[in-house]
Amino acid sequence: MRICDVLAVPRGITAVVGGGGKTSLIWRLATELCQMERVLLTTTTHMMPPPCPTLDTPVPAQITIAFQENRLLAVGAIQADGKLAEARALRSHYASLAAYVLIEADGSRGLPLKAPADHEPVIPAETALTIAVAGMGCAGRRIGEVTHRAARYASLLGVTEVDLVTPKRVAAMLMHPQGQRKDAAGRYAVVLNQADTPERLAFARSVAALLPMDVLITALQTRPWWQEHWVGGASVQASG
Repeated sequence: MRICDVLAVPRGITAVVGGGGKTSLIWRLATELCQMERVLLTTTTHMMPPPCPTLDTPVPAQITIAFQENRLLAVGAIQADGKLAEARALRSHYASLAAYVLIEADGSRGLPLKAPADHEPVIPAETALTIAVAGMGCAGRRIGEVTHRAARYASLLGVTEVDLVTPKRVAAMLMHPQGQRKDAAGRYAVVLNQADTPERLAFARSVAALLPMDVLITALQTRPWWQEHWVGGASVQASG
């Protein structure tokens, strides 16, 4: 089953936050959704340009023209290092530019976990779905080893950076109003990625059992078509 169906991705804006697989998840959703409608990829922070046509600081009219030949586009302001930053003039137009708009709304420097800084995430108010991603590469590691802004992460949980990452702590951060739920808009869902070993899968299931919302366990890089869907702390479906 497609991830976009399992998570019931709505038309409009979906923002993705957290660590451990945001870019992979956004690309997977984009390739699924563009089979049905036009899809726009962008960021309110920084991201690597995806493998699709990309417009540098366009105006809405340019996007409309480009969609005449493409069902999947990325937009942003191309930086000297090749990354895309936000094309800020588009922020008030996102919802009108495509049927589905997928936004990478914060960064994690490639680490499995993160705590948001004061200035992030940047999630448009009209966002219909916020998806928080956590990488199960954190299992059995210390907070300071696998977390972007580890000191803040530990402080929010009342622990230290040398303490171990546990399912309870990951679940707590995914629910914390200053953690991954910070400024979340619309419906809120969770993806636990990197569950590609028996140990990581067991860890992910322990996290999912503590969460009340839609949770998808994935291994997007190594088993792209496998997934487990959890709702209200119970497994309801597995595929692949």
